[in-house]
Amino acid sequence: MKQWKKEEHFSKLYYFLSYTLPLIIILAITLNELFLYSIAFLFILFITFNKLYLNYITKNIVIPNEAVVKKMFIGDQVNLAIPFENRGKLPIFNAKWLLFLYDSDECVKLLEDDEKNKYLSNQERYLFIPPATRRYFTVPLQAEKRGVAQVRSMEVVLYDFFKLNFVRLSYEGQYRGEAIVYPTPQTIIGLENMIQQQKGNKPQRYSYYEDVMMTTGNRDYTTGDPFNQINWKASARSQSLQTKMYEKMTLSQYTLVLNIKNENPYRQTLENLEEVLSSAAYACQFATKKQISFDMYINVKIPGSSTGLYLPLGSGEAHLMRALEMLSRIRKSNVIVPIENTLYTIFNGKNTSPYIIHFGTYTPEIDESYRMSNRNRSHIYRIDSSNGQTQLFPVGRHSSETLAN
Repeated sequence: MKQWKKEEHFSKLYYFLSYTLPLIIILAITLNELFLYSIAFLFILFITFNKLYLNYITKNIVIPNEAVVKKMFIGDQVNLAIPFENRGKLPIFNAKWLLFLYDSDECVKLLEDDEKNKYLSNQERYLFIPPATRRYFTVPLQAEKRGVAQVRSMEVVLYDFFKLNFVRLSYEGQYRGEAIVYPTPQTIIGLENMIQQQKGNKPQRYSYYEDVMMTTGNRDYTTGDPFNQINWKASARSQSLQTKMYEKMTLSQYTLVLNIKNENPYRQTLENLEEVLSSAAYACQFATKKQISFDMYINVKIPGSSTGLYLPLGSGEAHLMRALEMLSRIRKSNVIVPIENTLYTIFNGKNTSPYIIHFGTYTPEIDESYRMSNRNRSHIYRIDSSNGQTQLFPVGRHSSETLAN
């Protein structure tokens, strides 16, 4: 695939020399003057060598087709590297490259000495590459807020030896450079209690629930132990009452539902979008820490889907990174799909999650939809921040019945 769109520029002096050269040659032949022959020869060398040099380095400068993705939290500093290759045998100098960084949300700041340029999207750098060399030119960035900054376009300007003429190359290749700033997790009060208080099928050291099919040993009987948990065979052997010990079980899966639609029909996304995404990020981190699998729905319109963005069920650090990246890419300008489409997919799927946590806009209509669609198959919770704290509430109960107690 063609990497560069080429645009040549010639100086007035170059045109002057080009038009003057034939006259000098004619005069040199007419007058048979050695000096004029020498001048004509130098002009020919000058024009030809400059032209050949520009053509040569133009053909041999390459940006490898690779993806450079930097992932950060707010406050982190990274260097976004742009690789350039000089595949020729002549050095590239008297050159510069220009970068356009698309950052509509101003999520990153350029770490420049010049304070005037640190927020500018267009950046210009001097370019020097020795023969047969790959060099990385870095753009130092600092994460300021959640979002994604992308390298959208690059240009290289190559000059001849005397900077009379130049070639402007606009990049059209496959290089992709991104800086992804993850949302800062915001603690959800009550989430810990929900995990501990719901019976599941995953072994856990501390839990209120036990699997009576999975015994882990025996211990001495204590007052209050259920009579049906006494191990009579072990008690007979040890001549003292022994109580069976069971594997502790806890919640192993939940579904996150993010409704980022603004209740104002003239606006697309929530006013407190950052707060909602930060709460979801906390839930994702919490699930990963507790070894809980999760999937996530966000009602953002994407091609080919009527329900919006979907992160399939998974667990572990890699799954967490995918979830945080998805949250980072949400923009206030996103087109929203009706949350009813998303809920229909959730409740009519083959494997409905036993636990659903709702983030974002929560209207009486959504509440009714949850109640009607639930059919006692799922435990549903919503995240509320109206009282200044981000808390977890069971759907169908009064807000005072929070699990945070």
